[in-house]
Amino acid sequence: MPTKRTFRELGDACRAANALDLVGDRWTLIVVREVILGPKRFTDLQESVRGITPAVLADRLRSLQETGIVEQVVLSDLARTRAYVATEWGRELESVLGSLGRWYSAGPDPRTDGGMTPDGTVLAMRTMAPEVPGEAPVLALRLYDGRRPDPPICDYRVAPVDGRIDVRAGVATEPAATVTAESTVWSRLLFADVPLGQAERDGTVRVEGDRAAVVRILRLYS
Repeated sequence: MPTKRTFRELGDACRAANALDLVGDRWTLIVVREVILGPKRFTDLQESVRGITPAVLADRLRSLQETGIVEQVVLSDLARTRAYVATEWGRELESVLGSLGRWYSAGPDPRTDGGMTPDGTVLAMRTMAPEVPGEAPVLALRLYDGRRPDPPICDYRVAPVDGRIDVRAGVATEPAATVTAESTVWSRLLFADVPLGQAERDGTVRVEGDRAAVVRILRLYS
């Protein structure tokens, strides 16, 4: 098999081309997507990056660490678990992912199939963050990926910041409402006009607290 040559080795000085040397391989940006908001264990990444093999995931993580996009950290659990998280430079790829999403949405057929991970859904919320006219409530958003066996629940805080909706990883204090939802279903409530009541009846979304606050946030996105 011929050795793959980089754009840099081929003499292309275009910085976009040189960036593709770092993140242009299949799976690479999807791995980065899953570690922008916080650290993930290797097993979490295997579940979140659909279709990737352990060997390919290990190779992509190794390359991302060598280029300074991802770093390995140790979690503060009893097992001192190793995990992976985007560096400060790596987190700047969020804008690249957002631009790619907007570019695809403006195309001739923006439909998609399949599911969304919790972090993938939240990054989409950040990309499409609407302006907030007046006051807006703070929500605690708890998402899980229903495609995974015994999926972990990921916590996020949804709040108005500088006139726009801001979504960050972490637990919200004193929210107007707490939403626990399957991540793909939540993305459809936001972006595909699926009614909240339907999702509640299906059991894929549960609202505790001020339901009107949740409806207000959903309407801002729609």
